[in-house]
Amino acid sequence: MDMAKLSNTNSYLKGTDFDRSYLECETMLAQANTLIQEQRSQEAVELLFKILQCNPHFGKAYNHLAYVYEIDYRDCTRAEEYYKEAMKYEPEYSASYTHYARLLSSCKRFDELKAHLDLALTIPTVSDEKIYYEYALMYEMQQNPEVAINYYIKAAMITLDAKILASYQESINRCQVKLELKKSLSRD
Repeated sequence: MDMAKLSNTNSYLKGTDFDRSYLECETMLAQANTLIQEQRSQEAVELLFKILQCNPHFGKAYNHLAYVYEIDYRDCTRAEEYYKEAMKYEPEYSASYTHYARLLSSCKRFDELKAHLDLALTIPTVSDEKIYYEYALMYEMQQNPEVAINYYIKAAMITLDAKILASYQESINRCQVKLELKKSLSRD
């Protein structure tokens, strides 16, 4: 082994902000994610709380907790608290924004959802495509197919995934049918 290279590597590592506890939290988060996928929610929650004991500002753990409480335990109040903590401690973590948007949408809290989506569009790490999709769903749920179509088109123009593009086209077609129905009702 070349000792000069090893010496340069050691110098580099000394100069970096090597945070072992953060890496341990990331490793435990990956394990918790696997538990969630395997529908072993209680074990996942225990591991996520263990992460937060090690690092109470680890926002990704709050996001995963929120997801479990929302999806598996149907506790939207706690889920909302955890999503807010996730965004507070990890403001660049995009999953928290899209998950929280879906929670607000499922609760039909459209004014709050609109404000949240407006904010999410200002976060560079959050996918505009996903946010436009959430806007589209919101407007469609509010029986406003015209505006929904515009947002489905915005999302479609950004995507590079052919399957998702086809899904957006189906959504646009669905909204066009609703638009025709809406027009026929107004003629009567």
